[in-house]
Amino acid sequence: MARRSSIELTFREVSGSSQHPAVAAGVVVDWIDKTAYACAASWARTQCVTSYVGNMHFAVPVPRDTPVTVQARVVHTGRRSVHVQTRVLIRGSEGWTVCTECFMIYVAIGADGEPVEVTPFTPQTELERRRDVDASRRMVHRRQIEEEIRSLPESMGTSESVTLRFIADTDERYPDGKIRGGAVMKWIDLAAEICAERYCGYDVASVLTGGVRFYRPITIGDLVEVDARLVLTGTKSMHVLVRVRAGQRKERRPQDVAYGLPVMVSPDGSGSARPIPAWQPLSDEDHTVAEKARRIRDLRNATLLSPSPPPVSGAEPTPATTA
Repeated sequence: MARRSSIELTFREVSGSSQHPAVAAGVVVDWIDKTAYACAASWARTQCVTSYVGNMHFAVPVPRDTPVTVQARVVHTGRRSVHVQTRVLIRGSEGWTVCTECFMIYVAIGADGEPVEVTPFTPQTELERRRDVDASRRMVHRRQIEEEIRSLPESMGTSESVTLRFIADTDERYPDGKIRGGAVMKWIDLAAEICAERYCGYDVASVLTGGVRFYRPITIGDLVEVDARLVLTGTKSMHVLVRVRAGQRKERRPQDVAYGLPVMVSPDGSGSARPIPAWQPLSDEDHTVAEKARRIRDLRNATLLSPSPPPVSGAEPTPATTA
């Protein structure tokens, strides 16, 4: 089987847990993960696990009951990692529209479950070289964001918060049985959605998600804890810190799995978002968390992908180059 550097898949959601007509961000990220995983595994010719889900801004909501095309292409490789750039497109009467783009990083895993080296990706065109350099630069910003998030206090403070606890039981698994990163991203989005709705009292939707580093996998039967806490508000936005932990049921202190900081808004039905009451930090810890959230917001703005110009109206979406 030939090694591929690009893959394209199509998805559609008919119904969901939210009353909002757009597909939930966690579901879109799951589609991205499935496509990017296939691309990374094809390049590495072995199993892979999600290491990082990049920040993504939804320039256009993804409507339900609509075919959605997800494209993935390899843009950079490390010694044991494959960096994949993705984009999500929908086709309308005037041609293709790019809803969002995202970087994904996967680690190649051998039969023994340990990381293995991958074949280097060598850019062939000037555009591929620019993408390769850009992927390298983003790693610096990601490390800074990771350090800020991991330094946040573990307690929930005085702001709106919610904790979801459940036994991991899903068919969304990698070939080795570990739960897929896309499934974890859906849990993160759901917890942020519930937390934001409890704070503002309206249905909400995610406008910014991703920026999630995975520290360890989750296995079937693990007890999962998903903590969501409001940490910052804008005039129309709610920033929610989500921490995922998991471990065997008898463990008293489950291990960290992933962190996320989704940004939620409340659509008013007319194409805009409702004003959000400002959250006022009360304790010293609240003020510390809010300030760190502002720094994380500024850092990740530097790593956001601007949606690529859509293809020519009426044309098929342009796939990435296949090696």
